[in-house]
Amino acid sequence: MSADGPRSLGDVLEDVIDELGVQEEVDEARVVETWAHLAGDKINSVTESAWMKDSTLYVKITSAAWRQELHMNRRKWRERLNGALEAELVDEIVFR
Repeated sequence: MSADGPRSLGDVLEDVIDELGVQEEVDEARVVETWAHLAGDKINSVTESAWMKDSTLYVKITSAAWRQELHMNRRKWRERLNGALEAELVDEIVFR
């Protein structure tokens, strides 16, 4: 316990993440997890994988029709994703 009294677990975890220098990896994992949650069962059923590189989310889609539909609405998906994350972590979404 610090001299200032007890700290919340969130504050402690934030300090540990900063000390380890893994904030980028944590953010990337949050983006991929949030994408899967927002996409729902139908889109997840045609999603082979999702990953982040820099500030771009890549989503590999097995259906050409779904890939085209998602691509046409990628800006809305980006806004929705960043809104759910409450942070501007994704600049672009690429559907492959």
